[in-house]
Parts: sequence; C-alpha cells; structure tokens
Amino acid sequence: MSRVNGRKPCTLLEAARHNLREIQAEQGAKGHIDPKRTRHNCIIAGPASSLEVQALANSLLAFVDTSKLKRDHCQAIEAVFSLPSGSPIDPANYFAQCSDWLARETMLPVLSAVVHHDEAAAHLHVLLLPVKEGRHVGGAPIARLELKRLRDSYFAKVAGPAGLKRDSAKVRGIVKQWAVAAVLRECEALGLPHAIGPLWAVLVAAIERDPTAAMLALQIDVNSIRPAAIPATRQLHPKAIGLADSPIGLESRGEEMQALSCVGLHQRTTTSETSEATETLPDRLSVAQAAQQRAIARHTPKPSLRPAAPAVRVGDDGTIRERDEYAHDLSAWD
Repeated sequence: MSRVNGRKPCTLLEAARHNLREIQAEQGAKGHIDPKRTRHNCIIAGPASSLEVQALANSLLAFVDTSKLKRDHCQAIEAVFSLPSGSPIDPANYFAQCSDWLARETMLPVLSAVVHHDEAAAHLHVLLLPVKEGRHVGGAPIARLELKRLRDSYFAKVAGPAGLKRDSAKVRGIVKQWAVAAVLRECEALGLPHAIGPLWAVLVAAIERDPTAAMLALQIDVNSIRPAAIPATRQLHPKAIGLADSPIGLESRGEEMQALSCVGLHQRTTTSETSEATETLPDRLSVAQAAQQRAIARHTPKPSLRPAAPAVRVGDDGTIRERDEYAHDLSAWD
C-alpha cells in the first residue's frame, strides 16, 4: 500500500484478482485482455481464487511476528517472466522451470503462479510471500545487489540454456574496452574494413558506443575477451564516473601528469617497483604535502613589479618634498 515515489497502492488480493482474471473491467474491448483466449491460461501453483490466495498468505503469516509491520508493509513480491511473441520455446515447460527456479533461489513461499496466454505475449506471474526463516523480510530479497544476482542466476540456469539472449545486457568500463578491441579484431579478420569501404568509420563509431550487438552477431563470448596478460583473479580498479582519458583537474606534460588543484596526486609504481619497495603512509603524505605546496605557490598571486610610490615628507618650512631613491643628497631628511 506504499505511495512512496508516486507508486500506485496495490494489495495482495488485488494482484491475485488480476492474475486469476477476476476483474471484469480488464477484459473486453476496453481492456488489454482477450477473453476468448483466457481459457488457455494455466495455474501452475496456488489456489484457483484470489480469496484463497489471501487465506493462504494469512495462514503462513500466523506463525510470524507481524506486530511491528506498518500499514503499508510489503504484502507480496511479484515476479513476471515473459517470452517474446512467436518464440519457438515451449511456454508450459519454460514457465514451469521459471517457477521452480524462483522458489529455489529466493527460498520464499509461492502463493500463486499463473501463466497468461490471453495478452500480446505469453507470460508468467508468480506471487511470493516475503517470509523467510520465520520472519517477515519485506522487499530485501529483491534489493539492488540481490536482484542483480538473481538476474545473472536466471540467465545462467534458465534463460540461457533455453536459447534466449541477453540483448539488454551492456558491457561497461574496462570490459567494454576489451569488447570493442575483440570485435574490431574479428572484423579485421573478416576483411570488413576493405569490404564496406567508407562505411567502415560509421561501423567503428557504432561499435565503440556499444559493442554488445556486434558481439552477439559475431558470437563473441564476453568471458573470452580478457587480454591474456591480465589474470582473471586480478582486482580491477573501476574508473571513476565522469572522468575521461584526460580528467578535469589534470594537466598533461608529456609523460608527466600534473595536478591543477591543491590535492597532490602520487603516481602508482609498477609491479616490479612495488615488489622492491612498499609505499608507506608517511611517504604518501610527504609527496602530497610537497605537491600541495607547489600548487599553492603556483596559484599564489605574484607581487606587483611596479615601482613603489616615492616617499613624501612635509618639511618644517611647509615645503612638500619627495624622496628620490636615486638621489644622494639626503640633507632634506635630516
């Protein structure tokens, strides 16, 4: 029932009513459901009515402490699995695997699993009760990191073996650079630069923006693009978001990278240098302090080169005299 971020409130009962086609307003000419095909829908797991689904959830919650739950607590987690329209994959077998995989991966009770064939594409709705190990866990099972793990597991165990591709999965960072290099090498081997002539530059630009489609077309496995010189166990430091090859705040002077701010940058040593001498914290601080002092000195306003104004003195006789620094007769100042 949460309304956070403009969400539309929804109860478990309403979700079950939709999945089990108990809402007449959704069907017919004004709805997106074809009632003539509703009879082909299939219940994989759970009761045949929404009231029974709600009763099943209540019976399972009876063994859980719900005294601290808020009014808008997470009543259920719904997962939707869809097949492309016209896919040759058998939907009955595929959706059964999806339901079994979800129950194993999340370890949450399945309240209802219904396959719909009366819309544009066949799809499966699964309602899970967010209860694990005797306690209510809310939306934690689909938090950002956990959801990424679930997607990877789903593709590896269900979607991938069934023949589906992850067209929406994009490579980023250093992996993207490896992917671009691998695609261009394959294109060179196929003679594409000479075959397509002036269009080669256009193709290269598209590959550099996103090499995913080219990798799929050339059947390049993302696990095979890592350079041989880099072991798989090496920890890669991700590039900071928003920094290009020449980051703002750095001035390139040949091979040297000079900081343009008061924060000193210390270049990392190579592997051989690191093995000979390990940097200590005092060393890094001294380097940073020295760089900071150089930066401060570089940005400190230089003193004016204009000659100082001549000194002025009013004599006892009321005469105003200026002292000339080049004059040798200083009797007037005695």
